[in-house]
Amino acid sequence: STQSTGAGCEVDGKFLSGFFDKGSWSECMNNWAKTVITGRARLGGIPMGVICVETRTVECEEPADPANLDTETKITQQAGQVWFPDSAYKTAQAIKDFNREELPLIIFANWRGFSGGVRDMYGEILKY
Repeated sequence: STQSTGAGCEVDGKFLSGFFDKGSWSECMNNWAKTVITGRARLGGIPMGVICVETRTVECEEPADPANLDTETKITQQAGQVWFPDSAYKTAQAIKDFNREELPLIIFANWRGFSGGVRDMYGEILKY
């Protein structure tokens, strides 16, 4: 999500600057844990890892179990600015990856908190 990361954007063919160098934003791990946005960008030419918070509500798709014909795909809503088990894991994984690559890290932290429901505690949100 370009708007959330401050990567800048084009409006009427004109580039509006954001936080990072033009054209340097590259999102990674974008197909899961959508309440957290991770990627790499350049700031003043310096490559770095970036972790941002998605502020909008997103849909989370839980696929059907292929071994059980009685199950079906479930779509649930996840509130923005909240860490769920999948987003906590994605955040931890991104930090490990950026550290292994020896990249400086910027975190745009605007979290309201953890999802504290029984299901999320069972999903080990605090493990990561």
